Order: sequence, then structure tokens, then C-alpha cells
Amino acid sequence: MSRGKIIVVGAGAWGGWSAYMLQHAGYEVTLVDKAGPGHEKAGSGGKTRIIRMAYGGSQVYTDMVDLSFQLWEHYCEAWGQDLYHEKPSLWMFRGIDPAYATLSQPLMREKGYVLDEIDLREVATRYPQINLEDITSAFYEPKVGYLEASRACKVVKTEFEKLGGTYLEDKVISLEGHGRVEAVLTEGGKRLKADQFIFACGPWMKELFPELDPVIKVTRQEVYFYEEPERHGGEDLPIWLEFREGDRMYYGIPDHFNQGFKLAYDQRDWLLDPDHDDRGVTEPIFEEMSAIVVNRFPALQGAKLLKHHTCVYESSLDGRYIMEQAGDFANATILCGSSGHGFKMGPAVGQMVMQYIRDQKAFPREFRSDRLHHHKSMTSPYEV
Repeated sequence: MSRGKIIVVGAGAWGGWSAYMLQHAGYEVTLVDKAGPGHEKAGSGGKTRIIRMAYGGSQVYTDMVDLSFQLWEHYCEAWGQDLYHEKPSLWMFRGIDPAYATLSQPLMREKGYVLDEIDLREVATRYPQINLEDITSAFYEPKVGYLEASRACKVVKTEFEKLGGTYLEDKVISLEGHGRVEAVLTEGGKRLKADQFIFACGPWMKELFPELDPVIKVTRQEVYFYEEPERHGGEDLPIWLEFREGDRMYYGIPDHFNQGFKLAYDQRDWLLDPDHDDRGVTEPIFEEMSAIVVNRFPALQGAKLLKHHTCVYESSLDGRYIMEQAGDFANATILCGSSGHGFKMGPAVGQMVMQYIRDQKAFPREFRSDRLHHHKSMTSPYEV
């Protein structure tokens, strides 16, 4: 017997996992998405996302990533899907206090994870491909890896359907009701009713909840795949992350799936309309990022750009998540501010949503939106 009917809007990492966990817990769930799980314009689109434990001393995020590691590994085995690929990482800091790493260390140790400072001479010996002249400290994290992004969203949706869940490809355009959501209306003319509603709409969240506009921004994040020089492949280099002055962070994955040498950045400066803005290469950003990667990996000087992808972040002003009741709607929940680092925690978020609905277990207080009143916007979530 069903515990009740739930509609989840958005089939990305958070919506898909929430739908799966709720269906598994005995609810009758309908998952709705405008263009399919992990589609190319979505915040969960693209080939890969990094999963790592270091979180600048945040207990709640450390707990969530630890749980997510366990759940990713469990479900990959249970479903016979190889979605998680373990690979060590190198954290590098240029001229700044490595507080993000050092604050992470004690919390990680409590969970059985390692993040050790590594002498730069040892880094140079292990990885002579890396220019370390301006790097002032480095740390090594052995249990990191990358997740297959779009494919994982599709797999979760398929497993959700195997449990009896219903998937609908349509765009939710409005809500009906006062005090409670009575139904959502779709672009295809459907009126969908349920007992509970979960909204995990990523960069389209503000279309349904315009009151989020002051605290959520949608930004452009370009990802580049360069032709891989000799000794710069997946067997030669670790996943790498670099922190620079001005709260700038860059990261990359050596060649994987024959895509090329991946470079991405976590920087919230460039706004994006997720439906209408051009997603091609932006020359000023490309030039800036190419200079970054050549500075760190000199052999990439003049490397051919094999592929480019513009993904989209929807971030809160302080870079942390928002999970709470949707305004005055007693039976609706919003999940937003996920972009940049939310994908890896999809399984943990799904479990938290299930426990919130089934057990009335509150979300962490840190994820309430009232913290953002009068908060200034951050360039990235790495200020400590």
C-alpha cells in the first residue's frame, strides 16, 4: 500500500535520487523533467563530476560526502553499473593559506579518510609534468574519483522506473494552491496532483519561485578538453585542484573516456540565461583558462581544443545549499543551490529528502535560506 503520492520536479542528481529513495520507501512517485535526466543544458549534464571528501571544516558536508561515497559504491554494485571511478587527487595552493585543506583534515580522519600535506619536492618527483614554481603548498587525497554525470542521471531514472515509479517528460510552468500546493500545471496541458511536491529544478528554479531571485544566481561554467600531450593521460597524473588568491579555484581530470585533458573552474562571475544565452566558447574566458592550464602544465602550450561544454550553476549567495519548505506551501519542498559541488551528494540528498518526508527529520539548519538575508555574494564557495 502506497504511503502517498509525491511529485518530484527535476530529474537531475538531486531530483532523480530523491524520487528513487521515496519510491523505494513505498511512496507513489512521479518524476517530471522538461528535457530528460542529465540533459545537455541541465546543471547535472556533461560527462563527469569529481567526488572528494575535503570540505574546509564543514561537518555537515563531510557527513554527506561520506554517506554519498557509501551509497554510490553500494548502488553501483547493486545495479551492475560502473558510474564511480576512483582516482587520487592533488590539491595545490598558490600563495594562500591552505586553510581549506587543514580544516578538513581532522573531520576526514574521524571518517577514515586521508588528506596529507606532501612536500613539493616529492610532488615534483612524482609529477614532473606540473610546474610548481608558484605553488606554495600541496596535499594528497588518495580516495577521490569521478562520477559519470549525465549517464548516472539516466541510470537512476531507469532504476526508479524499475521500482514502479512514473517518469513524465514535460515542463512544469506553474503551481496551484494557497497554503498547500494542490497541483502543478505543465506546458503539455497536464494538471498533476499529489500529496507532497519536491522541486529540484536547478537553473530553472526561479521560474517557479521568483522570490528566490535575490539569493540564487545562475552562472556560466565553461569546460575545456585539450589534446593530451605525452605523459598527461589518466595513468600519468592525478585529479588536480588548485586554489589561488582572490578565492579562485581550478580543477581538472587527465584524459578519461578519450575525451582529452579536462580543465574546469569554479568561479561565479559570468551570469547565464539557461534557455536563451549562447553556450559556445567565450573567447575571453577561454583565453583566461588556457593561460591557467599552460601555467600549471606547460606542455599544453598550443594544445588543440578537442571539445567544449558550457554547463550551468545555480548557486546561493554563500555557495551552500538551500533545502526547506517552499515558502507558505506546507506540502512542498525546495532543493536548490546545488551547482558546482552538489552532484556528488545526490544519493545523500535523496536519503535526506526521504527521511524529511517519511520521518519528519529536519534538514540541517545550515541549509535554511534565512541565513542569506543581507549576505554578500561570494565568488566561489571556498572562502573559509
